[in-house]
Amino acid sequence: MKLSDLTWGILCLALGLGVFMIANGMEKSPYFQYGAGFYPSIIGTMLMLVGLVLASKGIAAARAGRDSLWFSLCDWCRSPGHWLNLGLVIGGLLAFLALVEPLGFLPTGWLLLAGLGARFTGRPLLAMASAVGVIGFLYLFFQQVMGVPLPQGLLANLGGL
Repeated sequence: MKLSDLTWGILCLALGLGVFMIANGMEKSPYFQYGAGFYPSIIGTMLMLVGLVLASKGIAAARAGRDSLWFSLCDWCRSPGHWLNLGLVIGGLLAFLALVEPLGFLPTGWLLLAGLGARFTGRPLLAMASAVGVIGFLYLFFQQVMGVPLPQGLLANLGGL
């Protein structure tokens, strides 16, 4: 889906207004003429100006028939296979979050990467081998080098890799 310039302009305008309002609520410094909100208020003002320009361009493009008023569908949105891939990625990440504690990082990460790699490349053996390398690297880097404790799950009974 492609958002029009009008939609992006309204979003930038709202974000800029929010930043500006928060910046104006910050305390002024008793020692300087400007306080902590000085630069954020400038950024908020600039965001509002960009939002106004984008919104006006979006309205002009919609009137001329060059663009839709709010959003339009991209080419990939018309393909059911792409929606399936998007669903698999989101579902895979949700399954990873649900299974990483009971199964552990190594098997859960391998299942996610091997499954998605097989789907996207069409080469399951290469995807499985690549997943071993990637998950092994991530485990060594985060667990051993950085000291980040990754969930052990089923592997905790094997002596905790």
